Amino acid sequence: MATNTLALDLNLPFRKGAVEYTPGHEADHEAVYQTLLNVFHRPDRDDFLATLSDPAYRPEQRLLVKVGGKIASHVYLTDRQIRLAGEVARLHGVMWVGTLPEYRGRGFAQNLIRLASQRARKQGALLMTASTSMPEFFKPLGWGVCGRHGIGLIPSRNLPTGNEGALEVRGPAWQVRPWRQVELGDLMRLYELQFAETPGSLVRSEEYWRWMVNRRIQHVIWIACLGDAVHGYAFVKDHKVLEIAVDPAHPDALPALFGRIRSEALERAYPEVILHAPPDHVAMQQLKASGGKILHREEWEGDVQMYHAPDPGLLLARLLPQIARHAKQAGAALPLDLGLSIGDQRFLIHIAAGKSSRIESGKLGRRHLTLSGGSFVRLLLGHSSIDHLISEDRVVASSATAIEAARLLFPPRILWRSPLDCVAA
Repeated sequence: MATNTLALDLNLPFRKGAVEYTPGHEADHEAVYQTLLNVFHRPDRDDFLATLSDPAYRPEQRLLVKVGGKIASHVYLTDRQIRLAGEVARLHGVMWVGTLPEYRGRGFAQNLIRLASQRARKQGALLMTASTSMPEFFKPLGWGVCGRHGIGLIPSRNLPTGNEGALEVRGPAWQVRPWRQVELGDLMRLYELQFAETPGSLVRSEEYWRWMVNRRIQHVIWIACLGDAVHGYAFVKDHKVLEIAVDPAHPDALPALFGRIRSEALERAYPEVILHAPPDHVAMQQLKASGGKILHREEWEGDVQMYHAPDPGLLLARLLPQIARHAKQAGAALPLDLGLSIGDQRFLIHIAAGKSSRIESGKLGRRHLTLSGGSFVRLLLGHSSIDHLISEDRVVASSATAIEAARLLFPPRILWRSPLDCVAA
């Protein structure tokens, strides 16, 4: 099938001969499950059923290729909210991209990703994301590796002891114990205190929280309490801390949690504890002070995070206030123009004093960059500097002044998402 003529009304199936591109239906669930087992040899049935209980789930979020009525290829989409540039934006996740072996090489999966991008653009999603071990599959479709894993590594014995989980302070003693369902509101409050300003973190509704914790991605959720008040939590799976949050007003909750994590790791004979958190997280600072090391890298355990902008103009427009702030904070001489050429699309960024900054579609100007879709999203989200993209990602600048303008407008910054959301997405 010629991909440049591929079109699909996502409310109706699109057929070409025996090949049908169609949204999923409830009646497809069992066939979808068997297809995933044949392609990936997972998930188990409980995990598959758990995806169906996602509060945002709808059967049509699965895009399918059927050949002669049999599911040949599958993509599952999710609908989330991401924090970005001081605001909340719609994010579509892409999961379980796979094709049965006998149907590979026909472009089915790539066409489904293109259709997913069409759907995201129609629905106003600012970004799409995937956690994948196959970045080379996504890159030709305009995706870029974006967002680093924040990993802390420390020998279990080096963690603060916390008096084995009960750190003595003046007044009441800290108690670290498994959480109770009635304390969900405390987890939600602490998550907001810890991660509300973290670019890339997801917004979690109460329904999403209940679904996420009931999936039991973790084997225990520890909470640190003073009396009945909860001031910290840690999601732990074996020797991995998947997420940790503490109330800034009660920093002693952190060593109390670490003490309990240390005790359990030693009891289970884990020589090392792995912590997932942004590099600037207070827990990372404590871990480093205790002799641990911090890794901030693209790949971890074979997976990278990738992002795609289904509508580059929409992403530019939504990030324009942040781009203007970067220019003014850097002391750039205004007005400042920079053009971006992304495939067959052209955009001129005009940064001016006051509130007259704007994005002009279809214009480029003398000072401009030529980027792929993946390079564009890496630059806009701050994953890579313009100098790195020129040397490693084949970005072309029209002049040295274009490079200097890009340095001012798009400084590198942290983009981080919790492993709980990468799995639960």
